[in-house]
Amino acid sequence: MVANEAESPKEYLRGHNTERAMVGVPPLKWDVKLKKKAQELVNEYLEICWGKPPPSKSSVYGENLMWKYASAEHVTAAKAVAWWVAQKKYYDHKSNSCIGGKCEEYIQVVWRETTHVGCANAKCPDRPGVVAKCTVTICLYNPKGNLQGHRPF
Repeated sequence: MVANEAESPKEYLRGHNTERAMVGVPPLKWDVKLKKKAQELVNEYLEICWGKPPPSKSSVYGENLMWKYASAEHVTAAKAVAWWVAQKKYYDHKSNSCIGGKCEEYIQVVWRETTHVGCANAKCPDRPGVVAKCTVTICLYNPKGNLQGHRPF
């Protein structure tokens, strides 16, 4: 497992806060404790890196997980957040539901009551004979979003 030290808080915050500004919610602040907890979770997930992604382990915090296999490169912080934000095309604000696809990670990104985020990203170890690269990215959010019956913004 290789933690990606090049991933700065600014890269995560930029992606989150750009989208949050577009829907009129306040920017997130970086939380070192959430980052440390996210790193602990990433380290656990890396032990089964090439298997099936486990279910969310956090009940206290909101959690976005990106478990991505790519042909040539590892996923960066910016790409992970962009992946979650791209789910907005499935979010229907009128009905407050996901239509035709998954949008829960997008909803967490823009959840109005969420004020803090901490993220970690690590590369899975390469496997002999496998060209694909695997990256695990986790962001934890406080307070957590995606509360049933509530709108994100």
